[in-house]
Amino acid sequence: MAEAIIMPKTGMAMEEGTIVEWLVNEGDVVSVGDPVAEIETDKSTMELESDFSGTILAILHDEGETVPVIQTIAWIGKKGEEIPEEKAAPVEAKTVAAVDNPITEKASPAAEVPAIQVDGKVKATPAARRAASERNVSLDMVQPSGQFGEIRERDVLDMKILKSTPLAGRIAADQGIDLSGVQGSGHNGKIFSGDLSSQSSQSTADIQAAVVSEADQRVPLTKIQQITGRRMFQSHTEIPVVTMNTEADVTELVKMRKQLNESLGCRITINDLVLKATALALEENPRVNSVLDGNDLIYKANINISMAVATDRGLLVPVVKNANKLSIRQLSKQAADIASKGREGKLAPDDMEGGTFTVSNIGMYGISSFTPIINQPQAAILGVCAIKDRYYINDGQGGTAKEMGLSLTFDHRIVDGAEASVFFKRIRELLEQPLAMLA
Repeated sequence: MAEAIIMPKTGMAMEEGTIVEWLVNEGDVVSVGDPVAEIETDKSTMELESDFSGTILAILHDEGETVPVIQTIAWIGKKGEEIPEEKAAPVEAKTVAAVDNPITEKASPAAEVPAIQVDGKVKATPAARRAASERNVSLDMVQPSGQFGEIRERDVLDMKILKSTPLAGRIAADQGIDLSGVQGSGHNGKIFSGDLSSQSSQSTADIQAAVVSEADQRVPLTKIQQITGRRMFQSHTEIPVVTMNTEADVTELVKMRKQLNESLGCRITINDLVLKATALALEENPRVNSVLDGNDLIYKANINISMAVATDRGLLVPVVKNANKLSIRQLSKQAADIASKGREGKLAPDDMEGGTFTVSNIGMYGISSFTPIINQPQAAILGVCAIKDRYYINDGQGGTAKEMGLSLTFDHRIVDGAEASVFFKRIRELLEQPLAMLA
């Protein structure tokens, strides 16, 4: 009997997932535990493993499609086994919805299928668009191989990359010129627009018109970016927030970090030390580690710090669990592990759950102050800014200090200004007298 492969529900709040890429094709034989697809949820990207052994009988949804949780996305069973008609129906519905003019016959070979335009845009899977962007390839030049005329990632990866200026590429696309037959005059054969003069009679005016009429590029947001946007808008409109800014003299912190790295033989970052100071300050100020539930406050039993991590798919906020109970070495390792997993798209649902306070560090970009948005239902978020040199004169003697900008945004329903100031002041004290963190 054929078994269903379903869109998994990886968290209580998950309602749908997006198929980023199929790792198998119809007819492939897989075993229990083999990865069959890459799935993007509202929090992370994960590999979907098969719960069954057998042959992939049917794939019901294409790459790039968003599917409700627990809905069947593929069937697996014995080779040649039929799928019950009532369960195969979604395939036909999907086919009709795929394009304006549904294709009822098997697609022709890739070389014979023109790219289908949807609202003036070439139809391509998200994976294909990412590959085209990374390789600087125009999708207009790619031959599609998808069942419904869409360009797939492999179509882009199989293309021979030719070095040309953007203008030369546009002219070639407009005039139907095959750049593989053009000898470029630039370094390593790079093709300039002037190299196309013998291939086309296009005038200067035509070239300028082509540049002016270049179409805007529409890039769909990833699932993570869509969810993040909705949650940030919700937070910004629902919470009465206040943002405070201060500076901490981190001269001794920078020195201590260097000593720790030399003595421990590992890489402790400034962000690790900020996480440690924040965890200890939360321990002393538990109200900031609480959440609002109607007319009650729930003081969280654990101090779990969410750490904002930028990835090419969007902003992720994995969690360092029980941060106040970890040594600086343990905290540093856990923070590095979840940051790496986030950038590689390997975060598990548990890595994203349970955060009670968030730290967002953008100091590496030279930012001196900003207004971070609270990660609901948490009470506050700490923004970490750049470390800059501050020159001073004391008793006629000049010197240089290291100064870090800090920004604290808090929910005024949970924490008032005085309470927030006490908490914020304690973080600054720990950063300015860092040995207290190691006591």
